[in-house]
Amino acid sequence: MYAVDPATVKGIVGLKPRPSRISAISLVNMNRTLVVRASAIGDFVLNLPALQSLHRARPGTRFTLVGYPATLELARDFLPVEAIHSIETEPWSRLFYKPLSELSFDKAIVWMKDPVLAENLRASGLRDVVRADPFPEYGHAATHLLRTLGLSEPPLPDLWEPANEDIIIHASSGSVRKNWPYFEELRSRLGRDCLSLKEGPEQGFDPHPARILCGLTLTEVSRYLRGCRAFVGNDSGITHLAAYLGCPTVALFGPTDPGIWGPIGRRSRIVWKTNL
Repeated sequence: MYAVDPATVKGIVGLKPRPSRISAISLVNMNRTLVVRASAIGDFVLNLPALQSLHRARPGTRFTLVGYPATLELARDFLPVEAIHSIETEPWSRLFYKPLSELSFDKAIVWMKDPVLAENLRASGLRDVVRADPFPEYGHAATHLLRTLGLSEPPLPDLWEPANEDIIIHASSGSVRKNWPYFEELRSRLGRDCLSLKEGPEQGFDPHPARILCGLTLTEVSRYLRGCRAFVGNDSGITHLAAYLGCPTVALFGPTDPGIWGPIGRRSRIVWKTNL
């Protein structure tokens, strides 16, 4: 179990902004790029630096994204997106076993361990197909994804526009082992400033708070995160999203190595406790 004092977490949430980084880009011709990435929220957020860096290198790039649409919708806030498609529906699902004849893209990026889909894209007539395992052999996952495209790190986004005093807490994750056990105590210390975000049944935590956000789409969650005072959460996709938006974020990590899978952001702080 985690052993981080809730009072310590409360003291972290007032983090200061870091200065932004600006670099020049040059205009290039239109480039239609297909990206295939079927992943959970946090994994896709870690893909965004590579896609943003690609767009900075070729500002004419327009993206068609194939994967899980509810997650991929997040990209519209960071990239020029032409279309989003489900990898589980026709014609895209056919790429797992045969080429397609109706594709027209200048480039395709496939972040999948299995090479079959990328091979079928090449057989479909796409000349420029990049395939790479999305999981790194070393270093941070976001840095690895940049390496697969031969690109450098872009400036981190800053979409945080605080509009209230809410401190949003998200007590769930994809695994009970990742859940910090002291959210209820933290919530009681924060009082009315606390706003609890719930996305379906929470694992190991049922605070029954007076103020709760539930039943929201991922895009709606993103809007709330931009306007809050701060965010505290476990190792989860929502924590990755909060950090990447630029929201002051405290990410509570346990069994997962944040050196590989930690959230990235201008105002992100990771608290890692390994002896569970």
